Amino acid sequence: MLYFEKIVTADEDGLMVKNVLSHLALSKRLRRDLLNAGHIQLNGKPIFLTSRIHTHDKITVLQVDEIEVHFPPEPIALDIAYEDEHLLVVNKQAGLLVHPTSRERTGTLASAVAFHMCSRGESYRFRPVHRLDRNTSGLLMIAKHKLAHERLSRALRKRDIHREYLSFVYGLMENDDLTIDTPIGIAQDQTVKRIVDVTGDLPSAKPAVTHVKVLCRYEQGYATKVRVILETGRTHQIRVHLSSVGHSVLGDTLYGEEISSIPFISRQALHAYQLTFVHPVTKEYIVCVSELPDDLQQLEKKLAHQVHES
Repeated sequence: MLYFEKIVTADEDGLMVKNVLSHLALSKRLRRDLLNAGHIQLNGKPIFLTSRIHTHDKITVLQVDEIEVHFPPEPIALDIAYEDEHLLVVNKQAGLLVHPTSRERTGTLASAVAFHMCSRGESYRFRPVHRLDRNTSGLLMIAKHKLAHERLSRALRKRDIHREYLSFVYGLMENDDLTIDTPIGIAQDQTVKRIVDVTGDLPSAKPAVTHVKVLCRYEQGYATKVRVILETGRTHQIRVHLSSVGHSVLGDTLYGEEISSIPFISRQALHAYQLTFVHPVTKEYIVCVSELPDDLQQLEKKLAHQVHES
């Protein structure tokens, strides 16, 4: 597959290949892989980055062939929000594990994507750009090749990918808008559970910022519907931050033990509903939206007996 193609202009005559390709911002590792595979070409022939170019020459950069078989393809239905030859955005259902584990090797999103791409005749390596917890539903972005993954990962680190979530939390949140800016790290003697580091003494803690906006308060249900925007992406960040301010996500058995067993929901009430980003290759501005799944719609109806709109 083609990464990039360009006809050299008169203004670029005499430059080196690396001068023209500099805007691609290839990592050293990817550039090395492309060169070793002969996939950086001038007029159809492999070249060096220091080769000189002339007007009307054609520079092409081809994808490095890669097929990964770590995840056996499985015919698991995918709800696709966006797809082209560079990336895939899926609407993950709650309960679906993203990566296989030592205990669960099958029935994962990785295997579902493997089946989807193999059935289309596309080379495959599972490259999720970010992550979702098993029992969180919603939008997840997957790059189809190294260049797309590098660019999207860089955009994520620079906070240029906008991620919004919807959640139903315990209690009536007092403020309409709230920013939680507290580092998150691994709890002592734990491998899964995270905690906020309010004292600065937790070695594993990393900066974490979460923005929360109240959408609706349910007085009879003693709950609040919120929109959450991630500025960083720590493991369990939304769940940990909301729990730390006394408003655990409904149905969260890890961070909201006292309200984990509610009759309306069998999993944490958290949904990744919007992804906004610049396409890594075409530079098109893309917005993907996923409406609340049926179980969270039913939860909302049951909470909404007496409503105070914010």
